[in-house]
Amino acid sequence: MRHATWCITLAASLLGPSWAQEVSPKEKADGFVSMFNGKDLDGWMYLGKGAGTFSVQDGAIHYKGGNGWLCYTVKEYPDFELRCEFKLIKKGGDGGIFFRASKDAAGANWPSKRYELQVKDYGEQGRLWGLAYKLDKDTVAKVRKPLGEWETYRLVVQGNKVEVYLNGTLINTSDAATRSTPGFLGLQAEGGEQAFRNLRIKALESPK
Repeated sequence: MRHATWCITLAASLLGPSWAQEVSPKEKADGFVSMFNGKDLDGWMYLGKGAGTFSVQDGAIHYKGGNGWLCYTVKEYPDFELRCEFKLIKKGGDGGIFFRASKDAAGANWPSKRYELQVKDYGEQGRLWGLAYKLDKDTVAKVRKPLGEWETYRLVVQGNKVEVYLNGTLINTSDAATRSTPGFLGLQAEGGEQAFRNLRIKALESPK
């Protein structure tokens, strides 16, 4: 028995760590699906000039410098709830999460149509781009984590309404997301170094 246990342990160590990122049973029951398998960029497409710097490192989607964006191509989600973890690795990092985006890079290396939730090392973390918003900067300052630590975003988009939660706390709202199509999502690389993991998404019904 001791020999068999040692063999199993050795086999596991040779295979290396498991980066599987399946949704929890509760989230699965609620309709969430995983967007990232923790191993490669299956289901994602780089759009932009040059080769891009997106890669998979230690079970996370990682980028360092560069421009362009990584588009999730499996399905369009005009109305959705997105949950993910992100990490700002170096000071001054600048990136974002595109939503209701077109599948191109015609907009100065970004989608020609897009809204954006910013992932940026500054006091307005959680700011939206492309639509009017109400950001609570005081709350952002209270709930932000130090550089290099994993943080969480929850982005809820339904009809004209957008809600942004940082580390479980509501920090930003908008009722100005008037354009519902196209509906692609993706990760922006603009500067610095960042990582994303545990990306889960749930389609929501469009308001009538």
